[in-house]
Amino acid sequence: MHFAKQTIPIMGYITICFLNTNAFLLASPIDNARCPVEPTEIAISKYQTNYKDKIIYFCCKDCVSIFKENPKPYLVALDDLAKIQINQNHKSALKKVFDSTWNTGFAYPGISLFLITFTGILLLRFTPLRNSHFSFINKASRIFSSTKTLHLLLLTCLALEVCHSHISHTIATKDRKLENELHSTTFLEYGEPLIPSLSKTAPSLQPTFYRGNDERNPNLYNGGNYRTAEFNINLCTQDDRPVNYDTQVSAEDLFLRVLIKRSPNTAEYFWKKERMNEIYVTKNSGKFHWTKDKIIDSVKLNEIEHENSWEFRYPLMSFHTENHIKGIIYLCEKRKSNDGSLIGGRFHYAFQFNLKINKGTLTPESDLWMGPLYRKRSLRIWEIPEEEWLSHKPIPENKSKKIIKDTALLGIKDYEENRN
Repeated sequence: MHFAKQTIPIMGYITICFLNTNAFLLASPIDNARCPVEPTEIAISKYQTNYKDKIIYFCCKDCVSIFKENPKPYLVALDDLAKIQINQNHKSALKKVFDSTWNTGFAYPGISLFLITFTGILLLRFTPLRNSHFSFINKASRIFSSTKTLHLLLLTCLALEVCHSHISHTIATKDRKLENELHSTTFLEYGEPLIPSLSKTAPSLQPTFYRGNDERNPNLYNGGNYRTAEFNINLCTQDDRPVNYDTQVSAEDLFLRVLIKRSPNTAEYFWKKERMNEIYVTKNSGKFHWTKDKIIDSVKLNEIEHENSWEFRYPLMSFHTENHIKGIIYLCEKRKSNDGSLIGGRFHYAFQFNLKINKGTLTPESDLWMGPLYRKRSLRIWEIPEEEWLSHKPIPENKSKKIIKDTALLGIKDYEENRN
């Protein structure tokens, strides 16, 4: 009877593990859980096509059309998704149960501490060694033979669990609040680590992307659909020599170079020197730059005088593996509180590179591209398509020289509220 009472506290935990495991085992994911065109989106069974006798699923009908037009760029993504699925499917039922149980034990604060303590008490109470010549085990066994002592220890464990849970919940709440202030929907849309859309153009080592205004109003030029910035991306060496497909390359002397040009008749507010000084580049994709995540590789923008342009160069040596240089770096903005203290960094864009070296030169498949990482919650993707916000296709320039003083029209008011 006593033993039955003592086992009751862990029954809830076993039930949780069983439910989690049962749900996990009953799940029947489709062949590719993620869309190969937009890997950050979940694939849906209603959007599908047949490719080489294999059904491939997508997140929307547009992605189906894009894939049908040119499937080759997305086959790599399909291979990566397939490998992940194969690794998961090859797990035995017992391994899946163990993994689910183990993960559940650490998902609920204090459960692991309670379970270990409870197991230790049972071993001391019922071990055959309690009557042996090991005096310390004899003493411990006599202590834990007392029901009052046992109950006191269990209550202590439960109290520690509650305290630990409260502290963890408080920390998690603060982290969620800070993440919301810094990133809005960034990690919800682009995953962890952050991975933007794949390149939808032919491979290039000198691509140009255009940033569009994200405000829409009839009082703005072209309703607000106009260019605000231009990004010229390329490769160079330490001494600024350009690198292309026919250039001999060395990973130790290879840099990603990005030139950011301010477009004509854009609001001065967003291009002020003090604001541009808060922009930096890093390969760190952690949520809490500078506060929890140490940023030791940050590269700042250098202003090019009298040209309304800024530039950065980031070394690619750390991404080099054999004859391949592949990775992502992020353009971020430092965010500060009302009192001027640094609270973290917000992600704006990702620059991706997939470079293959053969006999000292880059192969024709080598590619550079960029993608967006930040959308305000008020910026509905169906209201402002991505190609009007960041695109390799030219976005119209603002031909009006009229100075807009209404900060709400330019989104400056919302921008300041988001900054603080």
